[in-house]
Amino acid sequence: MSLITLKNIINHFSLFYVNGYPFIMMVWNIILAMVPFVFFLLFSELWYKTRFKNLSDKILGAVIFFFWLIFLPNAPYLIADIRHLLNFCPVNSYLNVCVSGAWEIMFFFVYSVFGWAFLTIHLDQMGKILAEIFGRTASRALIIAIIPVMALGVLFGLTERFNSWDVFARPLAIFQYLLRYMTSWEYFRNLLAFTVGYYILYFFGTTIFKQKLAKY
Repeated sequence: MSLITLKNIINHFSLFYVNGYPFIMMVWNIILAMVPFVFFLLFSELWYKTRFKNLSDKILGAVIFFFWLIFLPNAPYLIADIRHLLNFCPVNSYLNVCVSGAWEIMFFFVYSVFGWAFLTIHLDQMGKILAEIFGRTASRALIIAIIPVMALGVLFGLTERFNSWDVFARPLAIFQYLLRYMTSWEYFRNLLAFTVGYYILYFFGTTIFKQKLAKY
């Protein structure tokens, strides 16, 4: 299915828009943000059943973890959707506020909070399993290493319009853009800002949701 066809379907079935952004796309993004949870359940079930004693179990565990990782950016990507608030008011609006569209600010804020919550839960859940496998210190180091990769995935989707499955469909294109993020200050600055932001959100997320996360 081409992107044009998908866009036509979305436009046809979208009955509600927020500042020109189709609500059905928001629902789809939330569904994608929950996909890592499915792979986490598969990973944890495999670990508790096999403890990765055999080589085949280790390989299968690595494959499941890889799929968890490439779909992980869909969670914090919800936060990036707040960009649809940019320029939602005409330049000459009174006090630069549109009365008719002021509600959109709260709508996109709440929507982005879902991304924050999913980000925190996904990383915390996987971190606990990794702590059982490799130890707490190694688990923390892995989470610290995962967050920049996650931020890069979000930027790939945001600025280059890649999807998670493009890891398999367009690997060479992804590698080319990866080099651009490593060699261009403008691109690297975005990566740095997103990475630091996600570190802060994860830290405060685990602090705020500590009691809730302890139940998972």
